[in-house]
Amino acid sequence: MPLAFAVHHPDSLKPNVFDHGGPSRPPSRVSTRNGLGYEDRTGIDKQWTMAEQEEADLQGVIERSKSQIGPAQENGTIPADSLYFGPAKSEYHDTKNWIMTTSKSTAKEILLNPEPKDRRRQSHTPAFLRPSPAGHRLPGLVKILHAIPAAREALLSRNSVQNDYGYQNEWWDGVPIESPQVIHSEGDPYAPNIDIIYECQRLMAFLDETERAYGSSEALSTLPGIREYQEDAVVKEVLATWSHAVSRSDPTATLPKLFLSTGVRTSQQGNQNAEDILTLGLEIHDQLVEPGQTLYDAIDALMWPGWDGTDFDDEVFLRRVADVLIIRVARAEETAKGLDIKVPPVWYADRYLQSSQPRIRQMLAAKAAIQSEIDELNKRKQRASEFRSLGQQGKLLDINRLLGTARQHFEKTAKYGEETETAKSTEIEGEFPNPKAYSQIAEELKVLSDSVAGKLQAFEESKEKAREKLRELSKLFTQPSDVPAENPRERYTLRGVCAEPHTVYVQERTRPRSDGNLPDVGTDEWQWWKLKYEASAGQPISCTKVREIEVLQAARHESPRAFLVYASDRAMAVENKELPLPLKSFVETDNRSFAAELASSSPPNPPSNHPTNPFRSLTETRPGNENFDLPPYDDRHQTFSPPPRNTYDEYIPACLRPDNDEYMNVDESMEMVEREGAEGMPMGDGKGYQLGSYAPEMKMEDEEEEKEEEREEGRRMRGEGWG
Repeated sequence: MPLAFAVHHPDSLKPNVFDHGGPSRPPSRVSTRNGLGYEDRTGIDKQWTMAEQEEADLQGVIERSKSQIGPAQENGTIPADSLYFGPAKSEYHDTKNWIMTTSKSTAKEILLNPEPKDRRRQSHTPAFLRPSPAGHRLPGLVKILHAIPAAREALLSRNSVQNDYGYQNEWWDGVPIESPQVIHSEGDPYAPNIDIIYECQRLMAFLDETERAYGSSEALSTLPGIREYQEDAVVKEVLATWSHAVSRSDPTATLPKLFLSTGVRTSQQGNQNAEDILTLGLEIHDQLVEPGQTLYDAIDALMWPGWDGTDFDDEVFLRRVADVLIIRVARAEETAKGLDIKVPPVWYADRYLQSSQPRIRQMLAAKAAIQSEIDELNKRKQRASEFRSLGQQGKLLDINRLLGTARQHFEKTAKYGEETETAKSTEIEGEFPNPKAYSQIAEELKVLSDSVAGKLQAFEESKEKAREKLRELSKLFTQPSDVPAENPRERYTLRGVCAEPHTVYVQERTRPRSDGNLPDVGTDEWQWWKLKYEASAGQPISCTKVREIEVLQAARHESPRAFLVYASDRAMAVENKELPLPLKSFVETDNRSFAAELASSSPPNPPSNHPTNPFRSLTETRPGNENFDLPPYDDRHQTFSPPPRNTYDEYIPACLRPDNDEYMNVDESMEMVEREGAEGMPMGDGKGYQLGSYAPEMKMEDEEEEKEEEREEGRRMRGEGWG
């Protein structure tokens, strides 16, 4: 009986033989059984090659796997700290594009700090908070809130000031300060986070008085109960946790209401549903991104979505608007590059208050009528510009393009007919196009195409007029008006924009700071700043003054997500008071630590090749001058302090000094003259000359120059005589 397996090697090796795991021994007799387990006699009566045997093994494994029914596969998500395979629902998956991942990205950017001298806060520039490695916008938001007087006072929580705020020399870099505390949670999820009050107080004090260019808010964002949140949800959770902690520590406090708005929905039956709002979230769709669309239109879409003004079911308004209003705006489309809506520098809340609702209903009804007109114009334009082909399964074709293609065809055909009209007398046979007929058809198509283009242009002009009416209607309660009933009173101003996590725009009051022995200078004015920290840059810290128009452009185009912070006139009228002494002491301790860090990183003496120290030999030891030292080195300006007057040894190298230790007092007004006969250094003629006198060579050079000038003058005069 022939063997059921092959023991001889194949005739040729495969190109990928080292990647192909062939069997290390002849296949067993089990391979001659099929997937159901009984023996397959068809494989015994013939001699199999190795490739055929491998194929039989593969088919057997597949059949056995189909016959074995295991437990049902579980569906769903597992915790974020575990690995899982995401759902694969497509029919085909390219293995190059699929990898194992987690439910949420855990990658964090590593931000390295520059040298201490590069982290020093410059005079008359604001301090800020470095972006978070997690990528959320909490650091920028805290900086903006610090620049609003009412928000700063609220976050200082003067009724909850501690005697000691502890210290950690790396707190500025995100390391939390551990402090013992007794917790009585009783099921309260916010109870462990009473430290959030103290952390906010530290940050406000740090931004007030620090000598560092920047700090970090990581100690705040990594508190228990907050660290679990990702991206910009951290901002909302910090505000909620802080508000709850302040209310618990001081039940009579009104500070939490500073950031709190209340939205109300009233049904026709009079039932009200109120909701507290800490951050107003807006999602912008493409239909809002049209010329002239503003932040008001985005809020309108949130408050009254799809309402046509004729069937009023529910009344939606804001019962209360926070004095510090935080608006989180995001584009719905992932491919968007920016918000693409106008952000007003002054915003009025009257439009959304209950007292304004009668006028708002009229406005919405008029806007709905105009929008219906625009929709009808769009339909008419579509009918005039599109043609549905019957021969291509109802494919839509652009009429202008279709007419243009047909006209080009008839024009070319007419031209061809004109060129071949004389061919009738030649041997060429056949029919030729009539050039006049085809030219006439081309002209008619051109007239028709121009007519269609004119109608489309008329539709666009009508739409633009309708849009202009919408823009005029949308101005209700958005600007001062001569009509008393339409004049807004609840005025808010834009105080900050946080578009990218590493960039924040903030309007901050210029607070003069003393610089050494210089007196305080400057005016108490508000100024827009662009504060940027980019770790990949050569100089990561950037503090630049910008104009308001630049801020508005950045808010519109810089990022598809942004935080906008508005403050009421009441919030801006609050007086900024001095820091409590414990917080002031906390910042002073950190400033002393930073001063020590600066001192330890600066060289005690300048390098030997320092440009302001050309005569390094000054430090050599000479008789009578063993204790000679260099002038003090000023690290701030990288130069030497001026040496004492009348000590010429600080200016003259050792090789030119006299051998004795007699020092000569130099009178700066004295003219240098030659003194013959005095003892000193021997010169060329044997005379002694001391320092401060001219050598004879100097005089000889002067005489030669005078003679040369006389000869030149003589030649010039002789030349004039020749003329």
